[in-house]
Amino acid sequence: MHEPIQTLAIQQLGRTHRAYLSAFEAHIGLSMQRWRVLLLLHQLGELSQKELALRLPMDPGALTRLIKAIEQQGWIARRNDATDNRLTNVALTDAGCAVVNEMLPKRGAFIENAFGDLSQEQVVALTSMLKTLEHHLNADLAAALQRS
Repeated sequence: MHEPIQTLAIQQLGRTHRAYLSAFEAHIGLSMQRWRVLLLLHQLGELSQKELALRLPMDPGALTRLIKAIEQQGWIARRNDATDNRLTNVALTDAGCAVVNEMLPKRGAFIENAFGDLSQEQVVALTSMLKTLEHHLNADLAAALQRS
């Protein structure tokens, strides 16, 4: 029995995503989750854990565990919010800034290499198709959540 072409495409997308995450970690030396936390703090400055969880998006419990691990490496620091003691703010340390600045060129080279010989037009077309697929999946999710 043959799978519909859409099933094969979604399976390929999953394999491609897993390959990307594995290759990213091998080249950059950080998991994608750690990198996303560090990069977001680098781009936006100090944020509350709540804001980080919303922007990533990530389960707050999983984010807390990840932040503790990154904090143990000395790359981020946590402190209570000055105006709201219920919030914990997270910021890059100098060591964390140095890590991000060291990794940014490696990330750029990795991404450039990942696309290999694809032309600019092919990358634009791929991006457009992925956005369309994401739109359909988000609409399907919203409809499913409304039904439940």
